[in-house]
Amino acid sequence: MLERFRLRATATIQQLADHRTERVAINRFFRNPNVSVEEILNTAAERTSALSAGRHVLLIEDTSEINYQAKAGRKRKLGTVGNGSDIGLFVHPTLALDAADGTVLGLASATIWRRQTKKDPNYQALPIEAKESHRWIATPRNACGHLGQAAMVTVVADREADIYELFARLPDERTHVLVRAAHDRAVVEGKRLFDALSRQEPAGTITFDLPGRPGRAARQVRLALRFTKVSLKQPRRGADPRDPKVVTVSAVEAGEIDPPSPDDAILWRLLTSHPVTTLAEAVEAVEHYRLRWTIEQLFRALKSHGLDIEASFLSDGAALERLAATALVAATMVLQLVHARGEAGAVLPASRVFTPDEIAALHAFVPHLEGRTAKQRNPHPRESLAWAAWGIARLGGWSGYASERPPGPTTMTDGLKRFQAMAEGFALGHGKTIQ
Repeated sequence: MLERFRLRATATIQQLADHRTERVAINRFFRNPNVSVEEILNTAAERTSALSAGRHVLLIEDTSEINYQAKAGRKRKLGTVGNGSDIGLFVHPTLALDAADGTVLGLASATIWRRQTKKDPNYQALPIEAKESHRWIATPRNACGHLGQAAMVTVVADREADIYELFARLPDERTHVLVRAAHDRAVVEGKRLFDALSRQEPAGTITFDLPGRPGRAARQVRLALRFTKVSLKQPRRGADPRDPKVVTVSAVEAGEIDPPSPDDAILWRLLTSHPVTTLAEAVEAVEHYRLRWTIEQLFRALKSHGLDIEASFLSDGAALERLAATALVAATMVLQLVHARGEAGAVLPASRVFTPDEIAALHAFVPHLEGRTAKQRNPHPRESLAWAAWGIARLGGWSGYASERPPGPTTMTDGLKRFQAMAEGFALGHGKTIQ
């Protein structure tokens, strides 16, 4: 089933199945109560665990909603999503990256749920285990249980994960956290966190290209870095007696120098359990935080820019949760191709994503995708993941020129869909069948 999802790069049963019998079988699979979300995710985590051995792993976590309001008449037993009225469910994956080069190792865990109750009026006073926000702790903790072979794990998250209990409970001898601060917390060293950071002298700068997004053009940014050690005080409201009254972390501020306008200025305040005592360590924290964007690409690959999970005609909420788990694994494989398109993928084998029969098909097709000049040829070692990603991107409409914008999730998804048809024909011509 997963192979069909991956190669056809879709989550719609009509495109996954070749005929009515297969459509019925796929529907039965996802409606089967003996097929568990946990089993689907654990199978993916086992593969990720093997690839993580001996590495420093970044665990990127975030939440996204799967909105089925456009098909509300066909759905049942779902909950509401962020706006409180549309129906759907939520996914909260942890994506494992190699901290050394940013390559995607795989999906390490995920929490998938339907919000079927209203927020408790006394929500802030509830223990963390009774809140939806507990996912920020429970999901990476589960992932760490699968990554026992990793040398080190750093959990990376955006501002919604700025939860005192996360700093108090998640770090251990092998596990660290790196979170963008949302709250101007009380600190032992002074009145507030933001003031404690702003009082530090800049230690140096970092410059990089900031990708564009709707409403913001791509540009090169130069950030001044400040850092210090701070002791966060436990918030009074909802304080859990099991947690320490103070948690000591490193704080890093990255503020843009000469932004195009004050409203567009980059200002990141990061909290981490890693020691930050030098400029190099501060730069590393910022670079690791920048890789958080990878999980946004995962959500693009999962939705309309890739597998189009919100177009599914499955009706039952439990079946849609199983579909979401399977689609997350397949979308991660698409992302592995996106991040293997350059030098990092040149040292990785194509077998990380493709079967031997599929690699044989790539050998047959890639030469026909190359042009006459050196700039139009696949520059990567044969049978490397970068070599395979180059071929899939060309099938997806990428020009092949290194000077062009690199292929993203949409291009890779389109390429996989075209490759599936070509590879199946290649296999049939050799007396085989590619599923």
